[in-house]
Amino acid sequence: MFAGLFLLLATSAFPQGNFLKKGQSGLGFSGAYAANRSASGITGTTGVALGGIFDISFGLGWASYGSEDLTDLKATSLSPQLRAHVIKQNSSRSPVSLTLAVGHARDNFRSPDLAEAGYTYKANSLFVGAAISRDVRFSAKVFVQPYVGLTHTSTTYTLIDDLGRMFSDKGGLASFELGLPLVYAFSWRTLLVVQPGLTFNKDTTTFAVSLGLVYVFNKSAGE
Repeated sequence: MFAGLFLLLATSAFPQGNFLKKGQSGLGFSGAYAANRSASGITGTTGVALGGIFDISFGLGWASYGSEDLTDLKATSLSPQLRAHVIKQNSSRSPVSLTLAVGHARDNFRSPDLAEAGYTYKANSLFVGAAISRDVRFSAKVFVQPYVGLTHTSTTYTLIDDLGRMFSDKGGLASFELGLPLVYAFSWRTLLVVQPGLTFNKDTTTFAVSLGLVYVFNKSAGE
């Protein structure tokens, strides 16, 4: 349960390179809200797209959990990640785009119960994923980019008690993702993106929606 929300927040980091053509670089900024039956939270992501091929991003998130075992359980998550847009529909003859991602998430949990007992609880996750998307244009300024993706996450949970003893457990989780980003171009340089999405795994379904801005440094070759 604890990994479920931030698994989504980490894997849905704003993919600014998805919206650029090959050869373009830019900056992306976004905020997102996510919720499932066990938790809800917000995250902010900033990243840079390099040549329309690579994305380097960093996310910071906060969540609240409805735990039956711990009162007022909350978490803070840090998540750097790298994406590679190995096939780009808008810069080739391919009917779809393909993106690969790898990243890490560090979750630090807190609650009055943990503090009173002198315990520290944290989780470290490594995730890899792939997504296929396609641009569907409505006009020169508006298009959607539906995508489907699959991500696998390996997580190590660590509990440190008041005597400094460390207890660890490991788990893995596969998730299926669907999303429908809506992109509006104020100009070739500035894009506004609204991105609703769903993530499914064996434990729960999580809904997320993000609002982001992409600033493009340069036009692609041939434009």
